[in-house]
Amino acid sequence: MTTLDKLLEQKDDPMRKMLQRQMLKTGMTQAANTKLQTVRSALKPKFQMSAIQEELNEVYTALLYSFEGKAQKAMAERISESAQQIVRTEAEGEAFVNSFRTR
Repeated sequence: MTTLDKLLEQKDDPMRKMLQRQMLKTGMTQAANTKLQTVRSALKPKFQMSAIQEELNEVYTALLYSFEGKAQKAMAERISESAQQIVRTEAEGEAFVNSFRTR
């Protein structure tokens, strides 16, 4: 059975403290990584537009062919701008989600 003196000696042992500190750091890093994965998986779908992309394409196609001449050209430009904005939104969302790091 360990005596109180032996326990006090172990308490001040620098190697023991270093080992405990390393174990604590490893445990905290693992917990943080687990929580980070939860946050990433919750945020990722918020920035993905692929779910509504097909519906948008149908609406854009119907709009585009309901105009003629200059109006059709203007509508095509607006649709193109919207598509580019969707692509940027997805890319920025992906970058935002991937920017979370643990130390």
